[in-house]
Amino acid sequence: MHIKIIGKGKPVVLIHGWGMSGRIWEDLSETMRINYKLFIIDLPGMGKSPLLKIYKINNVIKEIRKHIPSKVIMIGWSLGGQIAMKYALQYPGSIKNLICVSSTPSFICNSGWDFGMDKKIFLGFKKELKDNWKKTLKNFFLLQLIKNKEQKNILKRFEKHYINEKPGLKLGLEKSLNILEDNDLRNDIKKIQIPTLIITGKKDNICSYKASIWLHSEIKDSKLFIFESEGHIPFINNKKKFFQIIHQFIKINES
Repeated sequence: MHIKIIGKGKPVVLIHGWGMSGRIWEDLSETMRINYKLFIIDLPGMGKSPLLKIYKINNVIKEIRKHIPSKVIMIGWSLGGQIAMKYALQYPGSIKNLICVSSTPSFICNSGWDFGMDKKIFLGFKKELKDNWKKTLKNFFLLQLIKNKEQKNILKRFEKHYINEKPGLKLGLEKSLNILEDNDLRNDIKKIQIPTLIITGKKDNICSYKASIWLHSEIKDSKLFIFESEGHIPFINNKKKFFQIIHQFIKINES
């Protein structure tokens, strides 16, 4: 597993979302590295990380655990947030603070859960990925971006980093979708007992902000921040505010 380590200070693990790599944190990490030692992960089959033979969420978190210290602050975005929650459940003593960004306990709509993607739409997305992964990935990027003057520039950067330059393995993209399809953490979320911050954007087209409100209601003493005008990636357009929120949360929970 490829992990970029930069900065000095308290250890912070950054876990990206589906179809991306640790490069998604580039802008934010330049600010964070002044105060924190960052462990920026490329998930298996994405970025510079090789594929896992058996691509299951438990195997992913076992692989992550091999490469990071104990007692970390863990920040997970989207799929990375789901992985971070599972890590906190599996290894509760290994995380000091948990920060979930634009994430959800269940990506797919299920019984009693309307804040996910319809299963038929998701299966159609999987088929499109197999047929034309570049086009599918570009459309997925567009869904994540809010319409503003920076949208075109950000999309070009995403295409350059994740499609044209060093794309993840197509098989890695396909297999990691299985985590989003198969995992439903709702029944276990209450077991998370560490200081938790939940961040979401009200204009998120991928993971509904209502899923974050639900997480906040289930995780005892958790904190919730909603960016009223942001979408799925609040740390891109609002880097300064995003850093202030997480930095303040970490300082309050110092021990």
